[in-house]
Amino acid sequence: MSNGQNRPSSLLIAILLASVLSVSAAIAQQPFRLPGTVAGSAKETATPGRQSNSLRLPSPARSPASDETPADTMPIKLWPTVKPPVQRRVSPIRDNPFAASTPKPQPLPIMMPAAVAPRQPPAQTLQPSDSPENSKAGSESANRESTNRIVDQTASKPATNASSQQPTPDTQVDCDRPPVHYNDFSPTPVPAVSMVHDPMREAYVYDAKRSVPTQHPWIEWGRIFYGDGITPRGQDWFGQMNMVRSEFYVYGDYRIGLGSGRNAGGRADNLAARLNLDMDWQLTDTERLHAFMGPLDKNNQFNRIELIDGDLQYEPVFDPNLVTFFFEGDLGAMAAGLHDMRSPFELPITVGLIPLLFQNGVWMEDAVTGAAIALPAKHSRLLNWANYDWTFFAVVDQLNSPAFGADKHAAQAFGTAMFIDAYDGYIEAGYAYLRDRTQSERSYHNMTVSFTRRYFDRISNSVRLIVNTGQDLRADLRTADGGLLLVENSWVTDNPLRVVPYANFFFGWDRPQSVARAGAAGGILRNTGINFDTDGLNGLATLDPTASDTTGFSIGVDLIGQRLDRQWLLEFSYLTPHGNRNLDVPDDQYGVGTRYQFPISHRSLLRFDVVYGWRRQLEDVYGTRAEYRWKF
Repeated sequence: MSNGQNRPSSLLIAILLASVLSVSAAIAQQPFRLPGTVAGSAKETATPGRQSNSLRLPSPARSPASDETPADTMPIKLWPTVKPPVQRRVSPIRDNPFAASTPKPQPLPIMMPAAVAPRQPPAQTLQPSDSPENSKAGSESANRESTNRIVDQTASKPATNASSQQPTPDTQVDCDRPPVHYNDFSPTPVPAVSMVHDPMREAYVYDAKRSVPTQHPWIEWGRIFYGDGITPRGQDWFGQMNMVRSEFYVYGDYRIGLGSGRNAGGRADNLAARLNLDMDWQLTDTERLHAFMGPLDKNNQFNRIELIDGDLQYEPVFDPNLVTFFFEGDLGAMAAGLHDMRSPFELPITVGLIPLLFQNGVWMEDAVTGAAIALPAKHSRLLNWANYDWTFFAVVDQLNSPAFGADKHAAQAFGTAMFIDAYDGYIEAGYAYLRDRTQSERSYHNMTVSFTRRYFDRISNSVRLIVNTGQDLRADLRTADGGLLLVENSWVTDNPLRVVPYANFFFGWDRPQSVARAGAAGGILRNTGINFDTDGLNGLATLDPTASDTTGFSIGVDLIGQRLDRQWLLEFSYLTPHGNRNLDVPDDQYGVGTRYQFPISHRSLLRFDVVYGWRRQLEDVYGTRAEYRWKF
């Protein structure tokens, strides 16, 4: 084919040229818009001092009759400089370039809070040499100002003819964007210190660790008491599911105290010592044999040096007999070992010369010969009990109680005790029947119930009731009857670990008794206050702790050191009789006491006590003492 055939014809060139000229003329009649933008006003873009938001490009010469932009530039509308705060999405008000002589309605004022103003793209006037990246700083500032507007400022302007007043960008709303809170996408707050990497700070949590000093038992056979590492595999003497890991420890404490004063029995000036030894043979993780002995005390008398009428006398006391010796374990774990299966149930048991303590020692605190079994960690949906433990016990010998005199072989006891987590607190309840084998008329029933909870996040309250009944004797010969009501309170301060004010009240009638109470455990009011609490060594003076036909209270404050390493107690107590059965309280009694103790090391401490009691119609009681205690 020749070259002439490859060239376009003259007719085709003419048609293309005419099409281009017609398109250029149409563009000159109307401003060019980018997709999704709105038209701008020529007067608006030509106003001096007002920031323009149009990009001006060369355009064909305009017609003299046109009221559009100058011939050398043509506006490309990008977005409004400022945006009205809107409360709901409305139809946009757009320019109609083909109806310039028709008046346009003005928008009504829209009232709304600045906090819900929608976010629009930032406004910026772009020059031909500018780029969008260079305009970010200015656009952010303009956007923040626009989002804080409350009232549409153009609402106050009257409607005018379009030839004299064109709509400003303030009246234009972009309905393609949903309203966005200006703070919706605020940056996540990050502490400034986290933006800096400090390797020394990262290593401090490991480098600052140190071993905690601990006192190990006197005898430590088998595993170390405060050891580390994984528990070693045991022997399968009792089955694969109940491995034997034999351990034996001997631990306890040694106490020596110097006291001087007068108690209810007379002068008490002595230097006394006692040794408490616990021996524990761990067989498996749930079974053990345990024994306790006090070789330097017997019948509440301690190895001591006494000052009597100006003479020093040494009173040696030695008793190698065991105070407790018992076996305890879990029948479920033992059954699992014998049958090589997982534990089918939990049923803790103990048998022997066992220590029993219920309700912080108020209802029972003694070492007795007997057995006990417990149902642990149960719950009741019907009664709305989140958790409860139910213990059953039987005492066959060595029960100490003032109800049976000094004969610890006279009585037996059979009973139960419950601990229930329910009703925003916890309940303690118990019942025991005490049978006198030598004199059946002294047998009686002992019942108790208590409820403890916190009120108003400020008052911790415990109400406890003990009732004795059933002795078939004349009223003046009964040794266990009546009851005791205890109301114990402590105030939750702003510093609850270090400042604990308390107020405990009691009301006793007739002769209330605990189920069992060892001689060294003091009276039934032992936990009411330090003025009723025996020291268990030097015979420090107390007010009457029996609660027999008396009522009273103890008010004090418990102060704990800054590092929780020392304690200071201050207390005032009062009791008064309301009957004639308690010959030891013929009239009112008052008492003040204080106690201070602090550790010397991780294994020893010092304790100091001072007490003074005024007893009407009786001699006053008083005393001071200092004690050193060593734990091993």
